[in-house]
Amino acid sequence: GGANGMYLTMDTSLAVDTLRLSSTNNNDTSHKKENAQLLGVWGVAGFIGTALGPLVGGPLLYIFGKTDEEVDGEMVYSIRGYGVVLGLSAFYYICSAITLRWIR
Repeated sequence: GGANGMYLTMDTSLAVDTLRLSSTNNNDTSHKKENAQLLGVWGVAGFIGTALGPLVGGPLLYIFGKTDEEVDGEMVYSIRGYGVVLGLSAFYYICSAITLRWIR
């Protein structure tokens, strides 16, 4: 819970800090509209990532971690399957770090 809160705080701060500052002229609303659109795209991108994670990770866990064991009638997955899913997560984090390197 706490780690997720820290992540979301930093993620939101990074998104807001990359927006252009509004001009001092109150009649110029082009920056505000552009910033609103960019924050909308950022929100949709976050949702897509959250939605695609289980769609990719679930089948990978099933394919690489399926065992014949059951505990209380529930399927048990091997450490290999979890290793594949966590390895994919690490790969995604490295890709995002490389991508974010150019943001100033």
